[in-house]
Amino acid sequence: MTSTYPPRLASERPVSAWAITATMVSLLGALVALVLAIIGVFGSLPAAGLLVIATLGQLAWYRLGPAASRVLLWPALGLLGLCLVSYLLPEHWLPHVSWDQLANQIVTGSLLVDWRPPLLLTLCLIALLLSLVVRTRANLGAPMLLGVAGLLLLAQAVEALHTPSLLPLRGTWLAQVILLTLLLGQIVDVAGAWKQQSYRLSRALWPGLGLALLSLLFWHYQKTLEERNLAARVEQQHVQMAESLSREIDDHLAAMRRFANVWRLTPMIPGATAWATQAAPYQRDFRYFLNIAYIDTNSRIQLVHPPTDINLQVLGSRLFDDQPAGREAVASALQRGREGRTDIIELLQGGPGMIHYLPIFLASESRPTGAVAMAVSLPALADTLFANIDPEDQQLSLYRDRDRLAHQPAEARLGPWQLEAELDLSGIPLVLLSQPTLRRLLSDLPRQPVVSLTVGLLLAQLLYLVLFSQQQMANQHRAVRRSNRELRREIRKRTRLQEEVEWLAGHDELTGLPNRRTFLQALREHDPREPISVLLCDIDYFKKVNDHLGHLEGDRYLKEIGQLGNEVIASDDGLFARLGGEEFIAYLPGRDEQEAIRIAEDLREAVAASGLAHADGAPLTVSIGVATGTPGPLRIDDLMNAADEALYSAKHAGRNRARLARSLAAPGSEELPEQR
Repeated sequence: MTSTYPPRLASERPVSAWAITATMVSLLGALVALVLAIIGVFGSLPAAGLLVIATLGQLAWYRLGPAASRVLLWPALGLLGLCLVSYLLPEHWLPHVSWDQLANQIVTGSLLVDWRPPLLLTLCLIALLLSLVVRTRANLGAPMLLGVAGLLLLAQAVEALHTPSLLPLRGTWLAQVILLTLLLGQIVDVAGAWKQQSYRLSRALWPGLGLALLSLLFWHYQKTLEERNLAARVEQQHVQMAESLSREIDDHLAAMRRFANVWRLTPMIPGATAWATQAAPYQRDFRYFLNIAYIDTNSRIQLVHPPTDINLQVLGSRLFDDQPAGREAVASALQRGREGRTDIIELLQGGPGMIHYLPIFLASESRPTGAVAMAVSLPALADTLFANIDPEDQQLSLYRDRDRLAHQPAEARLGPWQLEAELDLSGIPLVLLSQPTLRRLLSDLPRQPVVSLTVGLLLAQLLYLVLFSQQQMANQHRAVRRSNRELRREIRKRTRLQEEVEWLAGHDELTGLPNRRTFLQALREHDPREPISVLLCDIDYFKKVNDHLGHLEGDRYLKEIGQLGNEVIASDDGLFARLGGEEFIAYLPGRDEQEAIRIAEDLREAVAASGLAHADGAPLTVSIGVATGTPGPLRIDDLMNAADEALYSAKHAGRNRARLARSLAAPGSEELPEQR
């Protein structure tokens, strides 16, 4: 199964069959997860739906191209971005309860946690989808995005080994398998293309992944620390609540004693009016006092406040008979004159509670004349405490052993934490259980760890992009430097060629002497205010040298004569050039006829004494024609013609001699004697 990539890389290449297979497996798993979510077995339905959309987007990217896949990828990224924002926004900007209200409007009774995918799953999906949006380009950060997705998958697996967090952090195992197959599909698909630039990738990828790993570790530390701090704060509030209840119990005991001591100042048994007058403030302050009753020495209830229907029904009851569970406490107050307290019993008015009996001593009596009975209703006591607690925040229960004495249910979904604190109710051990709601815990949970993780992953992505760009720039700089070096070498080569061409244009290739062009240029640049002389030289019988000794030997002779001529002429500040064949010419600026003839003779003698010889042993000689121009305008053609005529004269006269051109000679000049 093959298809062609959309043109997202420099060259088109077939999509890996393994990548499509992995994506198909992911799609199958995502559909299974969606079905399980619908029937309530999988995690949240939105998470399953996002997995299906992401998988379909990746499959469309392979089969239809990036343009078609964006129809699915961008909406999925938008939803995931909204989920991430809900994790990041501070509580004072947008309270958690507002998110819950929005979720409740969508589906009645639902909360934000029902709609929002777990944090690590959200970040992993964002990384995978962004790698497709940037067309898996290495220079746009796709390798780093896939690396971050791998680290987030690993973090989800590690989180499974720890105590569940307040925030939903990881997806189910099925969701993690789906994400893993999506990740492997993308990696397999682009591994071949990235392998070609593995050096640049490794230089940028590993530092970025290192920073991402540090961000995850720091997030885990922060998250654990913040949850511990939150747990400590919640536990401290719970302990303060228990301490408040304990203080309430101590206060009502102190109030009971004050009430009993009031009657020491009276000489007679209290009447109904006096009893109601004294009991009313106490009952008003401690509303969980079910009643405040006067018990006579016969254990009968004689007076009761408040006079409610249920309290009036117990008037006249003999406690020794009607409430056996409290008999010992009544006897302690009436017979022994000491405070008595029942255990938690069923009150005559109904419901669990406890009764305190305090003896009453009149001013003239040494023995108790009765007792005060204060019935404390435990449900009313708990309601007094629970009244200050919002049911939206927590659920409260009061237990003795395994018996629940009072309970205030929560009006919101409960969180995972359950706290307990022990109470001492006048020597009776009770346990106060509290379970905060999930809304309250998530509202109090700081957003800093999630912000740190998100910022850390963004910085890791930026670090990769910076390092990769630097690598690209460095490669480009190296390429430019190589090009510059190549260009400089080419320039030097062309310069040398140009110099060589220019040199060849002005010099004889065989002898290295200036050629006719250079010689004529020198003549044109001559100062007309000075005399000028020209020596036209021709090797005598040079054709015989080529015929008898060969052209190679003839070339050697030409080089030797060129070198000799250059030495002789250069010593007199002249220019020695080769006209062509066996002809040479010399330019002597500022030299008159006598000096020119002398230099010509020096040159002729140097050639004759050079040791160069013909095949028969005769020395090689030259004939020289000398022409001199006086100061003034110079006509080069006339000077050259004069030198040529003088050379012809020298050859006609027998060769191996130098002749001065007569036409340009000064008056009275004579031809030099013939040299033989």
